[in-house]
Amino acid sequence: MFFPRYPSYLPLILAATLLPLAAHGYFLVTSPTKGVEWVNGQTYPITWTKGLLDGIAQFDLELTRMSTEGLIFVARDISSSIGGINIALNGVPAGNDYFLLLLNSTHGGLYANSQVFSITNSGSGNSTARLASKPTVTISGGPNPTAQFATTFAQVNGVNAWRPTPTALLSAVLMAFALLAGAAAAL
Repeated sequence: MFFPRYPSYLPLILAATLLPLAAHGYFLVTSPTKGVEWVNGQTYPITWTKGLLDGIAQFDLELTRMSTEGLIFVARDISSSIGGINIALNGVPAGNDYFLLLLNSTHGGLYANSQVFSITNSGSGNSTARLASKPTVTISGGPNPTAQFATTFAQVNGVNAWRPTPTALLSAVLMAFALLAGAAAAL
């Protein structure tokens, strides 16, 4: 079998160039965004997008502030595939430095966090339509270290079928080609 002569480091360069196409590990909170104002007594959506092959089947959601200590435990074991939930606020302390943490609270691994937003007791708030087909979680009061999560969703079995995207397939084929070319160059 004939392979043209090229430097032996070429397959490594090709593999390094294609690696970002194969990496699908991202988790991004798309709502709330920076500067949004939530008002107590109303319901607001939280939305996210995530990578296909990141291995995150579920996560926990916590609300916290930058200026004070403590967490408000919102929901445990949220299926990451649903893409969003609604939060109903009931007597949450006002502040302009809130943000959400999407994490694995058992192991302490942070997957993503939202941008900073405000919660007020009264006002117009940002008019954001709630997600009609998504579950709603009601949170009440401020941080309480002995409180449980406001809602615990059903456990996800953790086994998700892999549905390759065209980019993932192209990346896998090109990566295989680069590995075979590297092995052939070593012979």
